[in-house]
Amino acid sequence: MPETASEDSVREIFDFIGDDCALALGEDADIPEVKIVAAAPKPAPAPVASAPVKEAKVAAPQPAAPVAAAAQPEPAPVQDAPADAAAKAAQAAPPAPPAGGQSIRIDLFKLDRLIDLVGELVIAQAMLVQRLGANGITANEELSLLETLTRDIQESAMSIRAQPISSVFSRVPRILRELASSTGKHVKLDVIGETTELDKTVIERLGEPLTHLIRNAVDHGIESAEDRIAAGKAPEGTLTLSAEHRSGRILISIADDGAGINRERVLAKAVEKGIVSAEAQLTAEEIDNLIFAPGFSTAQTVSNISGRGVGMDVVRQNVKDLGGRITIDSTPGKGTTFILTLPLTLAISDGMIVNVGDQTLVVPLASVVESLRPGDGEVQGLGSNRNMLNVRGRFIPIVSLRSALGASSGALTPDEGVLIVVDTESTGQAALLVDEIQDQRQFVIKSLATNFRPVDGVAGATILGDGRVALIVDVDGLVSNAAPGQERQAA
Repeated sequence: MPETASEDSVREIFDFIGDDCALALGEDADIPEVKIVAAAPKPAPAPVASAPVKEAKVAAPQPAAPVAAAAQPEPAPVQDAPADAAAKAAQAAPPAPPAGGQSIRIDLFKLDRLIDLVGELVIAQAMLVQRLGANGITANEELSLLETLTRDIQESAMSIRAQPISSVFSRVPRILRELASSTGKHVKLDVIGETTELDKTVIERLGEPLTHLIRNAVDHGIESAEDRIAAGKAPEGTLTLSAEHRSGRILISIADDGAGINRERVLAKAVEKGIVSAEAQLTAEEIDNLIFAPGFSTAQTVSNISGRGVGMDVVRQNVKDLGGRITIDSTPGKGTTFILTLPLTLAISDGMIVNVGDQTLVVPLASVVESLRPGDGEVQGLGSNRNMLNVRGRFIPIVSLRSALGASSGALTPDEGVLIVVDTESTGQAALLVDEIQDQRQFVIKSLATNFRPVDGVAGATILGDGRVALIVDVDGLVSNAAPGQERQAA
């Protein structure tokens, strides 16, 4: 403290703390002791000594030299004390959890229960729409919001059960190594879309058919190194696995760059086994589908890989049990591609609600290509009870659901109803004749297997918005059973 400052002037500056503490003034030699007390970590003296020094800088009303002198001895630790305390608190606090990567284990039963409840929510929402419509109340913004939220909840619940298909694709390299050892063929694997997700149940049941398709591609599709070189190809074959989402379903393809399907050989083998007659005129697509016939095989010898005639028919049945279908695209000399079209989930799907006589049925939307009312000359008679529909120059068979399901309400002509063009797995396209189309909406799939024996043409049941039970049409089985032979005549 400069000697020119009087004791009274200094006391006047610190007058505002007179009631809180005792102020002691001394010579310059005593100042370091003040600094030590202010910086000491002891809890009692530190706040008392630091408070007046800090407040002196802020509250001093006079710009005179004594103010600056009074502020001069303020030590740096006093200003840094809050920061030090915050740093120590941060070090003592537990580390914050990472933003992502957290997971919990949930019993699968609880997930299944959640999916069931979501299904009931979908039914309740459909009932609400049905009831409002019956009372003449049109859909409004709030009801549309409810429908949107219901679908969002359903998709979120389904995503909980979803898993990447990489868990299935990851087994393929080991299968190829085993096949290379037994066949002497070297195959390069290309994988596309391994992060594509689908329902856990579908993944668990996909392994077996996928394994057989890969074994079939290597054994029957890809040629030996010598034959590939002679055909101008690389000695090493290529197998491509891909998965992608498309229109609410998942497409899985298994493609090889082999020789393609030898259709002459396949047809000759089918005639030899009595699967088709020698006079049958089949299209390339129909010949390709012969490999799915039970007991069919073109292998010259029986091995642990092929030749027993058991496999491709099981593959198609497994895919069908999953609510999917399998198609073939083969080009001689370039290779063959098997395409599996599967639902993302086995619990909830989309469908057309149709009237057939006094019954209400559901046609899965995944099988529907288009719906139409036939014009003049588009329906051609073929025998007493067979009709064909001309769809842009191509004839496909018409299957009346009234006749196929034995409805008691009498026959319906194509001119009186609506035709729904559907894709079938084994017979190509067909046209389902129904009385009218009611609506298109989501439906919850209920299995009938535990209470009834299998019924041809029926895949299951669902509960409609008005509480009635509607049967879900098995499109492929219905068309195959209702009109055997029509499809080949249409081709």
